Amino acid sequence: MPIQHVILLQKIIITALMTSLSSYTLASDLLREKSFFVMDGSCCGGEETDPHAVHGIETETGAFILAGKITDQSRMEDGFIIKIPSSLPDEKIFLHEEEEFNLDWFVKFGNVNKRDGINAVASSRGSVFAGGYAENKRGVIDGYLVRLDERSGNIIWGRSFPSKNKNREGAIETFIQTSDNGILIAGVRNSRKGTLEGFKSYGNPVSGDAYVMYFSEKQIYSEIAPENPTWEVEIKEALSVKHLAEMPDGHGYVLAAHGDGEPAEAKVLKIAATGALEWKLNVREHGELTAIAATPKGYFLSGHKKDRSGGIDASISMISKAGRFIWNKTFGNPSGGESIFSGLDSGDRKLIYDECWGITQFGNGLVLACGTGIEECVELSDSLRLICERDPRTTWRSYLIHVDFSGNLVWQRASSFMFDGDEDDNVPSTASEWVFTTANGDLASVVDLGFGMGIEVLR
Repeated sequence: MPIQHVILLQKIIITALMTSLSSYTLASDLLREKSFFVMDGSCCGGEETDPHAVHGIETETGAFILAGKITDQSRMEDGFIIKIPSSLPDEKIFLHEEEEFNLDWFVKFGNVNKRDGINAVASSRGSVFAGGYAENKRGVIDGYLVRLDERSGNIIWGRSFPSKNKNREGAIETFIQTSDNGILIAGVRNSRKGTLEGFKSYGNPVSGDAYVMYFSEKQIYSEIAPENPTWEVEIKEALSVKHLAEMPDGHGYVLAAHGDGEPAEAKVLKIAATGALEWKLNVREHGELTAIAATPKGYFLSGHKKDRSGGIDASISMISKAGRFIWNKTFGNPSGGESIFSGLDSGDRKLIYDECWGITQFGNGLVLACGTGIEECVELSDSLRLICERDPRTTWRSYLIHVDFSGNLVWQRASSFMFDGDEDDNVPSTASEWVFTTANGDLASVVDLGFGMGIEVLR
């Protein structure tokens, strides 16, 4: 063989190997499971309560706090907060009062025949703060804020914050602890009765006005609940603030809002530490906006949007620090996996939903918290319905997507929870509802499960 042909062949082989290695790196799990703490309805009032965690944090003591909603005996929702001990070993553990390990405490919020829920939690100086909504005696839903003792779970104070019109409804959808030890709260108010469809992964408000409230350190650490915020701002042309973050330098906040159009358009707003609006941006390219991360590189949005085939893909967008749209990237339809998911091809794209609910800065980039699977097959045409019903992805998987600050895929991880010793086809639906980076640099994923909920820690 001529020497030039040999050299060409060598180049082809090297290129093929590099391409193969790159594909493998993108598809492989670069992080490994450190621990996975799970529980069923027995944690939270009984087997039929169907606990659904939508938010989670790590406290200063190293414990985990999960919060969300459960179903009560009237088939309405109640809010809950649980504390998972910091002393658990790094294993896969089922938390239950009849097992070796259990929760530190569980607190329920709500009343029979009323709609109540918790959407977000924060922790500082031995206290846990939680925000959500509570239905009052007149049947009107109001925003609700509560402070608990972290050690015992005892409620120190709680207060509802109604809309200005007593017959309109509202809720706290998100809040953060600020660098000056206050709390910034946001959500929806002035919503028509019956139009609070849900929050987080179980719906969006259909009417109302987005708002932000700030409470000072003195107000929130008092033994008495604050009556009014230090300042508040109503946001025009937005239904609710889905998530917010403080600037890395502490000079103001950036808000991820749900627009009031149809379909709702993603909105990003920057406000000063006093609440004054500095700029706002409609992000038409993004799709549904669910969370935001503020980094020294800029602001990054999580969410999802329809793809060209009619399915749903994970969506991440970058906004500059000056409020300019930089890029949008989509990901989804992960193939392969373990147990019933082994050997899958990419499948029919129109069937697969890749829905993302959280984002965190991690390493030299971002991680999105998502679920991937098939929503339902019933309304499809006969031929496609048969394909859909045979697809194992009707059982959902947790889907984590790690990208660098330019939006390039670093790795993606589609996985399911299984008890050790289970049969390969006995896999519960699994989806990541929230994600955060722990104090020691691990990645923590708050997971909704077919039988309950849990938190997976990856290292």
